[in-house]
Amino acid sequence: MALSKRKRDPGPRNSLRASSAQRRFATDPVNPLRLRPLSPDTFITSGLEHVQSSRQHGLHPAVDEDENLVDDLGEVVMGIDIKEEGTVGCCFYIAREERLSILSDVQFGGKDFIDTLKVEINPTTILTSTRAEEATMNDIRQFALDNALRLPYRIDVRPIQEYSVDGAKAKLAELEIFQQEEDLAQFLVPGDGLTQQAEEVIAENAGFSFEKGKLLRLGGIVDIENSVSLGCTGAVLAYVQRRSTEHNSLENSIATYAVRSVETFFLKGTMHVNLNTLSSLQIMQTESHPNSFNQGPRKTSSRAKEDLSLYGLFHQHLLTPQGKSRLRQYFLRPSVDLDVISKRHKILDLLLLPANKSTLQKMCSCLKKVKNMCPVMTTLHKGLSSAFGGFKGTIWGSLLNFATHTLDLQEAVREMGCQDMVSFRERMLETLDVGSLHAVGRLIYQTIDIEDSQEQQRTVIKQGVDRDLDLLKTRYNGLDGLLKQVAIDVASTIPANLQIEVNVIYFPQLGFNIAIPFDTTGRAAYTGSGGTWEQVFTTENRAYFKDERMRELDEKLGDIYSLVCEREIEIAHEIAQNVLKYEKVLSACSELCGELDCYLAMAKTAEAYKFARPQMSTENVIRVEGGRHPLQELMVASYIPNDVNLQGGCGTQQPGTAIHFADRQYSNTPSMLLLTGPNFSGKSVYMKQVALIVYLAHIGSYVPALNAEIGITDKILTRISTPETVSKIQSTFTLDLQQISLLLKFSTRRSLIIIDEFGKGTDLNDGAGLACGIFEYLLSLGGERPKVLAATHFHEIFENRFLPERPSLGFGHMEVRVDEEIANAKEEVAYLYNFKPGRSNQSFGTLCAAMNGVGEAIVARASELVSLSARGQDLVTACARMSKQEEAILETAESIARRFLSMDLSTNMRRDIKQHLADLVANRAVVTSD
Repeated sequence: MALSKRKRDPGPRNSLRASSAQRRFATDPVNPLRLRPLSPDTFITSGLEHVQSSRQHGLHPAVDEDENLVDDLGEVVMGIDIKEEGTVGCCFYIAREERLSILSDVQFGGKDFIDTLKVEINPTTILTSTRAEEATMNDIRQFALDNALRLPYRIDVRPIQEYSVDGAKAKLAELEIFQQEEDLAQFLVPGDGLTQQAEEVIAENAGFSFEKGKLLRLGGIVDIENSVSLGCTGAVLAYVQRRSTEHNSLENSIATYAVRSVETFFLKGTMHVNLNTLSSLQIMQTESHPNSFNQGPRKTSSRAKEDLSLYGLFHQHLLTPQGKSRLRQYFLRPSVDLDVISKRHKILDLLLLPANKSTLQKMCSCLKKVKNMCPVMTTLHKGLSSAFGGFKGTIWGSLLNFATHTLDLQEAVREMGCQDMVSFRERMLETLDVGSLHAVGRLIYQTIDIEDSQEQQRTVIKQGVDRDLDLLKTRYNGLDGLLKQVAIDVASTIPANLQIEVNVIYFPQLGFNIAIPFDTTGRAAYTGSGGTWEQVFTTENRAYFKDERMRELDEKLGDIYSLVCEREIEIAHEIAQNVLKYEKVLSACSELCGELDCYLAMAKTAEAYKFARPQMSTENVIRVEGGRHPLQELMVASYIPNDVNLQGGCGTQQPGTAIHFADRQYSNTPSMLLLTGPNFSGKSVYMKQVALIVYLAHIGSYVPALNAEIGITDKILTRISTPETVSKIQSTFTLDLQQISLLLKFSTRRSLIIIDEFGKGTDLNDGAGLACGIFEYLLSLGGERPKVLAATHFHEIFENRFLPERPSLGFGHMEVRVDEEIANAKEEVAYLYNFKPGRSNQSFGTLCAAMNGVGEAIVARASELVSLSARGQDLVTACARMSKQEEAILETAESIARRFLSMDLSTNMRRDIKQHLADLVANRAVVTSD
């Protein structure tokens, strides 16, 4: 009996896959023998380099072009870092202004984003960490090579320790701007000891530290949750300290390298939305995967599942990996460019035309089979994608499917009717290059056996592509008959009385071997005669030998399977080099497919949830008619739409002049809307829905409203939820104050601010005073006042006229109806969730307590105290009074005590005294009746 490696037919067997591919690529054969590899790429490598950067435009003063070197005052140090998931952090220091600027972390930044930062900042020195990927370093160097007419900047690779977040916080806390002597209070917590200065102030508190207090102040100036940018800040400050030490020893140095101010800077053209806002508004929110086998991070993904969130509504309609990445970028970096937003809205108009419905379905069908070409191109550049060398079969299948279905997508684009969208059609048709896609698809279809490649997890070449390979495969496929004949010859030399099964087997890399089974003793049943058999290895139940015949086969036929694989790898690499000639086209097509997938997801979401196109405006307004919360309406049977009308400041402040507030310059539309009224009435949902509508409009999506006019908004700042954690020695109210501090520092007249019940975490009077002060400050900004939505239960602010009425201040409440005739407290209040203008001074807190299971006695006592307070009575006196039950108990105790004191204990025996006491306590009911 003979065994051989399973025989495969190298001929074309793509009947299941060739329906579309065969139709497109079976004609015009290509001679694979003419394939030639491309010349290898060249890379620039060095530890410290001088490259080029323009200094004519940017965030700092321009430098004289006649200077060959930038002077000390013109030095701009930029630290940059990027994490594996694409989160980019940046910090830069301008020596002339002695200013340190910290970027808010940007997710999915990538190469283009880093290039944008370099153009805007124009650094003289770029600091990168040793963990930066080689691709990132090459991009920084290539930027210099592509801009050879620019002035030099230097790349300095710093150790990873300088990018420590804790080290950066410590360096920031030690800056002079955090060391003012006029502080009203100092914050002390147990620590590792005091600095020398602190010990001089309070030596008796040894063992306590001021560091936490400094970090509290720091958290009110910069967002310390931006961990990547904070790491860059540590590297920049370390560089500045080194430069300061160097220049202090020079007499003619005019640069001090001090840090006089710290600020947060934001990207041009994008709306600022920090992580707190993303979480508070449920824009993006992940949860642990319910399948325990899918929990825990991987190298390429966090393996987290998208929770109920705004992004999740769109994510479910995405079809491609690049589409998911593109939509995530849109959500993380909403645009404030009116042209960009309008272009996206027009594309959605086109996709939602009834005439294009069938075309939309065809596009979705094509995109389902389109993969991301960026990792495919990276794999082709590397040259290996499997442990055995060569490329996995899935690489070629992905390329063939991409070429096939992208061509189908191009035909679908041509079918779209769009008189007003010529530019969009032209861009798609121009990018989807039919000639290049057809060439790639034809090359792969005519050379690669896709089915066998995917089955064997390596590249299998079709028959007829290479003559030498065909000869090797013919020999390999004929091994069955040869091995069968050799096995018969070997069996004839073995004694017949043994009655054993003899096999001749070929193993790649091990060659040809005789397989003999074990006998009952666990040894080979036959080991040859005359010592000509050599045992090579054993398995669980067989031993394998070589004799002269096996060695002869090894010498004549060789390791034929390995020879086949090696030749196929050589051909596959030639094919890969030819495919890489079309890398730019394939990458551009892949990105365009992701963009189209993103727009299709927006269109399907708008259609499914009845979103409408907003009207974008340069005016600083938010006008919404019939607005809805896109998540809340999914959780209730019916949702009540509401309107909103806000107008921010018109920018009346002129450089060098004070703000003059003039009511006549503004309409009666308020810039601040204060919501009052009961708990559970829908105030928070109302404020969040306005913020989400503004947010969706800026990513280019339709919005959940009947009509909406949205002015360009540069930031959405919130004080809604408090991110509590035991890792921070901070109270809930302290965290609230940090959020408010950042909110006030970052806001502009184009910002939208959401404040939900600020001040509730401290003393009633202090909380009301702080809330009133913040509202008054935001209203007093005149032409620079932002748009504000706030909710509060501090009615004393309005009752005592601490916040006077004015045209820029509006009041509203959510409608509630009360039926006092109903005995059941749970049914007494009817929440209508309908917005009404004007103030409401009722909170119905006791009814909310009863609805949530608080005891009746507690609710009754609370209602009694509320009534007394409403009538203006003294609560201290009221709380000092006893109830009737308490008075009865006190009277009984007093009567028993008086009778006890009247007892004559001088003559009675001890036994009689105990009996008298027992009778006295037992008769307390009688005493009470007396």
